[in-house]
Amino acid sequence: MAAGGDGVARHEGLVVFTPRVAPGDRVRAEVQVTGRVGRGRVLELVEAGPDRVPPGCAHFEAPDRCGGCQWQQVSLEAQREAKRRMLRDAFQRIAKREIALPPIHAGEGWRYRRSLTLALRRSTGGLAGGASEWRAGLRAFDDPEAVFALDDCLITAPEVLAAWRHVLAASEHLPDESRLRGTVRVIGERAHFVLEGGHAWDALPEFLDALPDLSAVWWQAEGKRRQLVADRRPAGEPGASFAQVNPEMANRLHAAVVARAMAQTPRRVVDAFSGTGDTACAIAERGVSVVAIEMDEEATRYAAERLPNGSRAVAARVEDVLASHLPADVVILNPPRSGVDAKVTSLLAAASPAPKAIIYVSCDPATLARDVARLPGWRVHEIECFDLFPQTAHLETLCELRPEPAP
Repeated sequence: MAAGGDGVARHEGLVVFTPRVAPGDRVRAEVQVTGRVGRGRVLELVEAGPDRVPPGCAHFEAPDRCGGCQWQQVSLEAQREAKRRMLRDAFQRIAKREIALPPIHAGEGWRYRRSLTLALRRSTGGLAGGASEWRAGLRAFDDPEAVFALDDCLITAPEVLAAWRHVLAASEHLPDESRLRGTVRVIGERAHFVLEGGHAWDALPEFLDALPDLSAVWWQAEGKRRQLVADRRPAGEPGASFAQVNPEMANRLHAAVVARAMAQTPRRVVDAFSGTGDTACAIAERGVSVVAIEMDEEATRYAAERLPNGSRAVAARVEDVLASHLPADVVILNPPRSGVDAKVTSLLAAASPAPKAIIYVSCDPATLARDVARLPGWRVHEIECFDLFPQTAHLETLCELRPEPAP
């Protein structure tokens, strides 16, 4: 199984990537070849491999062919083994470093998501009086324009789906467009809604009146920045952008980061890409001076309100301000999927004195391996995986780097 979720087959020097297969499957496939790489499309399952299981969700197979999950046809045990191997292979191929197969921590395989983004499509065909009807769904894995109406999503918590049904019940008050995108996130017991697309939302007051239980609503109009258009949150509740998709596993990962940082008995910590500051606050409450760096201004304000004296939150790009906050005993990096800017790794590679540890939380093995390769003089002390997204090929990794000992 490859990063991204496809299965890999090799034949006489040709590498073929095929979606919706399991380790050990024998399939008859149509293959399109470009150079020495092929792209397969399964026509027939000839023989199931030992790790193949029946998909749990009716949307996964035809006619919907949902692209939200890549691996429902693979047993959870095999999924997790594939993720461990994906990480090791990325380090071998990109970082040119050998690591042992890392341990992987896992929780529930279903109903773990507290956030769900759906495509919204409106049609008028065949409806009485020319009335419009919205459908909300996911895209087919092999056709991004094919959006089916979602009935259920087995990896999503019921309360998220219930909130989506309430949104659809008020869909007559959405912007007058044919294509939109929405996200429901549930934080605790409160639902947040983010709408993307459209140029005018004339019926916003009616939409809000119809959904009194929505805690907050953001709207990102076409070509514009996201705006908070309704805020019913209790004081201090964070924004939807930083809600944990899988709270159980996110909490375990958070605890591991804090434990690794505190194991260095630090006096000063930099928490880069700090989000709403949960990690920074947990460390600062233990008497450590923490600088939390996050470019999202709302998240930075929320962190600043909770950090104790002696610690502070900075709203900025990490690459722009990190130099002014070094040296530090520990640097925590928790960047987006694209990884860190090359300037960040350059600053850390040249830092004197060097931090005792860099604790890197990654959501992409390839960019993690690339960034580690940019850190000569640093070794992988320990690395472990956290399966925050079962049934998909996504992987969270916690990598602790320490300086190479002096010769």
